Amino acid sequence: MARQLKISWHDALLKCVTPHTDAPDRFIIWSAFSVIGAVLKNRCYIDTGLYKLYPNQYIILVSPPGIGKGTAINFAWKIVKDTAPNYLANMVSDRVTAPRILERIANGWSTPAAQVLNGQIVVGTKMDHCATIYSTELRVLIGASDWMLEFLCESWDRNSYDYDTKNKGSAIISEMCTSLIGGTVPDYLKRIDRDSDISVKGGFTSRCLFIYEDKPSRFMPSPPPLSSNSSSTSLLAMLKVDLEHIAQTIKGEFTYDTSARVLYEDFLSKLRKNIEDDDEAIANFKSRARAHVLKLAMILSASRKDDLVIDRIDMQAAISHIQKVLEDIERVFRGMGDSELAASTSRVQNYLERVGIASKKDLLRHMHRHMTDETLGRILYLLETIGYLEVLSQNKITMYKHIGQNGRVKP
Repeated sequence: MARQLKISWHDALLKCVTPHTDAPDRFIIWSAFSVIGAVLKNRCYIDTGLYKLYPNQYIILVSPPGIGKGTAINFAWKIVKDTAPNYLANMVSDRVTAPRILERIANGWSTPAAQVLNGQIVVGTKMDHCATIYSTELRVLIGASDWMLEFLCESWDRNSYDYDTKNKGSAIISEMCTSLIGGTVPDYLKRIDRDSDISVKGGFTSRCLFIYEDKPSRFMPSPPPLSSNSSSTSLLAMLKVDLEHIAQTIKGEFTYDTSARVLYEDFLSKLRKNIEDDDEAIANFKSRARAHVLKLAMILSASRKDDLVIDRIDMQAAISHIQKVLEDIERVFRGMGDSELAASTSRVQNYLERVGIASKKDLLRHMHRHMTDETLGRILYLLETIGYLEVLSQNKITMYKHIGQNGRVKP
């Protein structure tokens, strides 16, 4: 069956749900990306260097409570659950240990498979070892095992895994492909870093795409039910049909055309400049940005067409999304570090980025439970020194104004 949607799958999902939720649009978009990557499994790849890249991703939605992480994840993945056949994507709960996850992936899921015998096509079954770990509360997943972070680091970029079972000796999983969709609050990520340096230094954060939002996309106190909107229900029906089409049709090696390759190589060249000035979390992420861009480009291509070609539109969108993730990483991990002022400095930065400009009195009114007047003064001096803010005078009152990343004062 041909595709029914006239736009990309992720754009159609956004159009379908935005009249009915105030959840951040980026949370909806990235939940859609997680679904597409999960149904593609390891049937698609880019052959690069000495290994193949698959469209599996670790996507973590980060926000304060009540912003819409669970809403976005649950709705997108309900489409997977509601779409026949039930082998579109394999889901693993976050409420199990790392050994249990390994055991479940090793056992696999039965899927239809066709083979030619004596000139005839015979439909049988084969075991599928691709899985998406589903965790709307990341702390539940990480807390389930002492070595969960180590397992996640290894399973992101390995398609085979050998391990020791409790009662059956050693076992090997082949053709595995592991994805993760999760949600968490910012403070939990900071606690992970304090409790275990593997979060940043061990490579877990560099494998993750942290999508940060601190407020809803719309003011919607009484969102109408989706079933009340004929346009939304029609889109939802087409989303289910096209997701099945993507899962069954798109398979094989992705390539990218000349225009996409030029964009990609230019992005990598610029990314490597001044990398020595980046903090550890950003530098580590940049080291894997190449893989993140290509994985996302495959998903973006599959979201709107079947030709297994990453073109300029796909590559430009992938680069744009990953660049925004880089900005999010700086915000998510800015409160970490050895300095006694790290957490307090992060609070001041977050507030200034939200309001743009504030007096010391305004800042202290919002921060007095977390720092003294003296501490705030030290932080403001530090932020001015490093060029993060500009000190202005308005009506004889000293004001502190956030400066944008391009060096211009934010309006």
